[in-house]
Amino acid sequence: MRIKEIEARLAAIKQEIEQRGDAMTAAEIDALEQETTQLTEERAGLIAAAEKRNGILDNIAKGAGIVSRSFQQNNGDDNAAPDDPFGTPEYRSAWLKNIRRLPLNDAEKRAFSNASGAGAEAIPTQTANEIISKVKTLAPMLNEVTLLHVKGAVKFAIEDTNNAAAIHTENASITAAADTLTTVSLSGYVYDEGKNNLIQISDTVMTMSITAFESWIVNMLAEAIARKVEDLLINGTGSSQPKGIENANTWGATNSVTVATAGALSAANVQTLIGLLPSGYDRNGKFVMNKKTLFTDFMPLQDNSKNHIVTVQNNAYFVYGYPVLLSDYVADHEAFLGDFKKVCANLAENIGVKSAYDIDTNSYKYSGIAIFDCAPAIGEAIVKLVKATA
Repeated sequence: MRIKEIEARLAAIKQEIEQRGDAMTAAEIDALEQETTQLTEERAGLIAAAEKRNGILDNIAKGAGIVSRSFQQNNGDDNAAPDDPFGTPEYRSAWLKNIRRLPLNDAEKRAFSNASGAGAEAIPTQTANEIISKVKTLAPMLNEVTLLHVKGAVKFAIEDTNNAAAIHTENASITAAADTLTTVSLSGYVYDEGKNNLIQISDTVMTMSITAFESWIVNMLAEAIARKVEDLLINGTGSSQPKGIENANTWGATNSVTVATAGALSAANVQTLIGLLPSGYDRNGKFVMNKKTLFTDFMPLQDNSKNHIVTVQNNAYFVYGYPVLLSDYVADHEAFLGDFKKVCANLAENIGVKSAYDIDTNSYKYSGIAIFDCAPAIGEAIVKLVKATA
């Protein structure tokens, strides 16, 4: 069958299922499922062959000829394996084809074999790096915290008390200062986009080029994962989930400034908040708030000289010189100021991708999966502007 004939038959199968619904017998459903599988595999083969022909013609037109890439064989010697079997172009194209159920050529099959049979479970290095880069762009808080990439549970030590150096009397005994470290234990919680955010695309995905498909799946999955990660960094409760900066402290007069329910933020409130942040954390201090709070609460404020306390430089915002990070996950009329390097986070594994074909909708579904945990290491490194609710 040609591609148009296959697509026409698949459309007819879909229509039959929709029209007959519960009236269909189990045997009829099994037969249609088997036929659909055969048709989609045949169509994939035709598309792959067409792409290969076009690639050959393109190479000939460029005068490049056909290059056969050689692969290093293992031959039972573990030391003979490439440094990064998941970083080869052949493995990348094999993985991106495999999650679309497209057939692999011989070079791609060898790349899978050289990667110790990890197959679609191991995301290609280039794709993984692009997803992480995109997540950090979409969730800027990840660039501010201390981010680790350690598999499994990890205990992270971070400086707590750091006493000033003292003058030493010559020949006298040296007494160690009472400097201390605090530790943060991170495990890993599995997150995906959730059922309502499952990415679904029609089987036109079969016709996309390798590069176009990779760009699409990186953008879609990274955006969904980034939203969840940033929400957890801000609002995670720490109970059966990561702990965010909202729960870094029990907020009170020593670490927060409260604006009355019916009141409006004042420059004096902001000055008091800055004064609450210990000077040791001031060097890395940054504000984080949502865009509405920045423009409706902070922008109108002026100091005693009638100068605006918010300044703008190259599309970046500053409050009294402190950089401002914008996050939709901070509540309206609230803000945090702190050294967010004192927040530890761990992406235990590269973001993974699962795929499945849905016969009912004749479409492919993709889900991005991340193993993530975070926790503030030192609560005093963060202070909060609070809007009273009553």
